[in-house]
Amino acid sequence: MVKSKGLQHIGILVPDAEAAAKWYIEKSDFEKKGEFTAQGSRVIFVYSRDTKVMCELIQRPAGSEEAADVEKHGGRIDHIAYEAEDLEKEFAHAKEAGMDIIEGIVEVPEFWENGFQYFLVYGAGGEKVEYCKVL
Repeated sequence: MVKSKGLQHIGILVPDAEAAAKWYIEKSDFEKKGEFTAQGSRVIFVYSRDTKVMCELIQRPAGSEEAADVEKHGGRIDHIAYEAEDLEKEFAHAKEAGMDIIEGIVEVPEFWENGFQYFLVYGAGGEKVEYCKVL
């Protein structure tokens, strides 16, 4: 069984990360926590102190299939992420449990001060679930 410490963030695909962040900040009392570029995607994290919810606003690279789909159909939730205490241990549990793994442990050095690690699986309904750790 994979264990988590709680909700880490909700990943949302958006056509324009800057416009989406501005909306969350000005209309919903969120604050900007970080901005990164990773694997060609622009990412802005926004956080609500009141609700303790963090959103990862993801703008895929221009010309990509995902960017075109979001431009045509609008933004959508891409994944929900849970914080893991020991990511390697939880990844081993995911494999033992027979979870449908999309990506093994990936390290993103651009995120946060010392980087970020995650692995991604499909849930029972086909939804994407991320387990992650800020390094």
